[in-house]
Amino acid sequence: MIEGYEGDQMGNLEDKVSELRLQTACIEPGDKLLIACSGGIDSMVLLHFLYERQAMWNIEIAAIHVDHMLRGEQSAQDCQFVAAFCHARRIPFYSKSIPIPMIIDRDGGNTQAICRKERYAYFAQVLPQFTKLVTAHHADDQLETMVMAMMKGPSVSALSGIRVIRPFASGQLIRPFLFVTRQEIEQYASHYDVRYREDPSNQKDTYTRNRVRHHIAPLLAAESAQTALHAAQLSVQLQQDNELLEQLAQQHFDKMITKNREHAYQFQIDDVQKMPLALQRRFILILLSYLYKDVNMLQSHALTTALLKLCDTSAGTVQISLPAGLIARRQYNEVFVGLLPEQMLLPQTVKREQWLQAAQYQIGLFRRGTPVEAHDDVYYITLSETEQLQVRPRVDGDRIALRGMAQQKKVSRLFIDDKVPKSQRSTIPLLVSNERGVLAVIGGRPSAFLSRSPDSNEWQVVIRTIAL
Repeated sequence: MIEGYEGDQMGNLEDKVSELRLQTACIEPGDKLLIACSGGIDSMVLLHFLYERQAMWNIEIAAIHVDHMLRGEQSAQDCQFVAAFCHARRIPFYSKSIPIPMIIDRDGGNTQAICRKERYAYFAQVLPQFTKLVTAHHADDQLETMVMAMMKGPSVSALSGIRVIRPFASGQLIRPFLFVTRQEIEQYASHYDVRYREDPSNQKDTYTRNRVRHHIAPLLAAESAQTALHAAQLSVQLQQDNELLEQLAQQHFDKMITKNREHAYQFQIDDVQKMPLALQRRFILILLSYLYKDVNMLQSHALTTALLKLCDTSAGTVQISLPAGLIARRQYNEVFVGLLPEQMLLPQTVKREQWLQAAQYQIGLFRRGTPVEAHDDVYYITLSETEQLQVRPRVDGDRIALRGMAQQKKVSRLFIDDKVPKSQRSTIPLLVSNERGVLAVIGGRPSAFLSRSPDSNEWQVVIRTIAL
């Protein structure tokens, strides 16, 4: 039984894990832990550490490994290495080889993101036999994550970093090493002769995290050896503070918000203004979480600020456009946020030399050369004497002739390919000719009938998005 060991002045690994357990109850008696193990130093020390404490903490453990097949025989040997370690200690072992290169060739995408998605999908399959998935993220990882969050934008949620505990699949995902530094992990490995495998890709500066790790983190560590630990401790405090504020904001949200229909919400400005700004901001973030699933949307400082500014006053009527075809409209003391009502997309005839409004767009048909604004989308076309244009929502059978394609494409298929949610497809206006069919998906794709060049075309179609 390992009783701990003497580390440097930064404290020892067991003390750090015990402190985190006390604060968060991340590991409890009776837990069945599935330990994600790549074969690298962090996960091998984690596996060794928890193996030695099974009886002391009344826990059961198993290991799980994914071979992404990115490094050929070398990554296959990583799997064999972890399997041998587990076999020697009778630790249950799960593994899977996933052909990431083949998936990338077929679907494209970011290699790291695809690896993570496929790896965690396999973890989720195995987890029902256990209570918690355990990963070896540590204090230096936390510091890197927080630095990267600040580089990306001013989001308190993102700055809070990696969570010690979060829901995952049928159980929880925990990181008991988040108070442990990389130096302490190296000391532990040396002291107990824990063998591990090195991944050469960790030494490359291809990825942002590696650049932060190799160039920024060492500068911070040179100023203070405890920077990584301080970042990990600050992260826990931020998470706890943020959790309380989010609970309070959710209580206000539940009382104040009215849901009109799917993806459509209303609230009163004076109710928002009564809250402290910290709760106002989180109120908006909760609203955005109902409207969007994209993390980039939820962490958008510009989007949050625009909605908060809308609530500064109840004077007059203002409408702003939001991503994915949504709008936010203030009418005196009331704010509507969400999909536009379908009645706003009733068919409208496009009259020459006039504007009309559909959804969050203004559409106009003007003589070539009519002045436009810098951010307008402008297309050119020549119309016959009998040709009439209309703006309307999609109907069954609509097809569009896209430039470079021999066959016309169904608009419904185009929406699927462009990942437009079903709930939003009826709110996207089309520009349609009575002679040539669909000329454009407004805010999306133009047909081959519209040109970006004036040439000898007589008319210009101007599409103006109602600006933020």
